[in-house]
Amino acid sequence: MKNRKNSASAPAETTPNERLAPRRRPAQMRALQTVDLVLEAAASEIEREGLDKLTTKRIAAAAGLSVGALYEYFPNKQAVVHALVTQWLQRVAEAVDEVHPRHGGSRDVMTYLNDQFNLVAQMYEDRPGLGALIHTLDAVPELSQLTRDHDDRVTSSVASALTHYAPHADAAKVETAARCIGLLSHSFLCAALVYRTAPRDLMFANARACWLAIVTPLLMR
Repeated sequence: MKNRKNSASAPAETTPNERLAPRRRPAQMRALQTVDLVLEAAASEIEREGLDKLTTKRIAAAAGLSVGALYEYFPNKQAVVHALVTQWLQRVAEAVDEVHPRHGGSRDVMTYLNDQFNLVAQMYEDRPGLGALIHTLDAVPELSQLTRDHDDRVTSSVASALTHYAPHADAAKVETAARCIGLLSHSFLCAALVYRTAPRDLMFANARACWLAIVTPLLMR
């Protein structure tokens, strides 16, 4: 009986996603602006001091808020990082979808891929703290799940676009091509714009060459 009582009174365990969820979902413009301010401040602090030194106190100070005001929205610094990654991935996915052929227009497949790439590049360029965040994506399980979900979403969008241009192509080959395009584009953008380990023009040209090699077999009947 004693053990049963202790078990009943023990607090329920929370899942990782529950621990990282925002304390409140902002709806009013002022609250949305506050959340954006917190995320921008966190990104700046990550860029300046790195993730290891990131604290809620530093974030709040950089945002011009009290720590208590920050805690109204986020339970801890991990939740801020989670929200920051979520926001960035959402913007990348929206950029990928912006030029999808279902929205109309007369782009051919290479123009579609080029325009998409240029839009996504804006999400990589001059983004404070992005390099450090990308490095942590595979190391933190919750962030890894976000990345997998994002990759699946992008692959689905690109695959449906490729199907528009190559309606008779094998579906499995289209999905493989779409996933390869996403992964290669990410690598080229990181090298050119985030880590700056290779010239921008060279990386962009290499990306186009890879797309051409990937999509050409799909277009051939």
